[in-house]
Amino acid sequence: MPVDFNTHEAHREPQYTDLSEADIIAGIAHHEAGHTVIGMTHGMSLKRVRVRSVDIDGYMGWTGTTIWNISWGACFNVATEFAAGEAAKKRHLLLTGMDPHRAAALAVAPHDRDTAVQALAACGYTITLNGPAPHPDNGTTWTRAMAAADRAVETHWQQITAVAEALIASPKRELSGDQVSALTGIPNTAPSPAA
Repeated sequence: MPVDFNTHEAHREPQYTDLSEADIIAGIAHHEAGHTVIGMTHGMSLKRVRVRSVDIDGYMGWTGTTIWNISWGACFNVATEFAAGEAAKKRHLLLTGMDPHRAAALAVAPHDRDTAVQALAACGYTITLNGPAPHPDNGTTWTRAMAAADRAVETHWQQITAVAEALIASPKRELSGDQVSALTGIPNTAPSPAA
């Protein structure tokens, strides 16, 4: 069963970190680039992606947002797209030479996992976090979605890096779906008509 979705919740970095501002921005840019590239490879229609500063409890922080046009996708592909942000950020941090345990901890994205679980449950598709896996026709495990995202991110790393670098270099740290398509060579599917 396909699922309709159009945005991700904003990703907020922890308030306190020893990473530089440039490193935080780079991590978020790779996270969002992972969503955009993997989503577009599954035929999802990207409206825009951005990285921006935000006020978090009186402190300046950073967040990223991937906004999709109305898109339809197979449920497992949607789960993989949600997992791809964490996978891309983790790969980026590992490639900087960071310890694998620290990279995994800094990349973890429970907001994406929880949003995927809720959005797909509304379509009758179950993502289990613990316990037995549901039947593949109507569900998966988050571990399986993350493994698929890790493989997809590795395959499309050059494109993800190109999008992340363009996001960082953009004066507004924002790219349209057409700009991402031009950078990556991945078609940006036309929006689906509203159901």
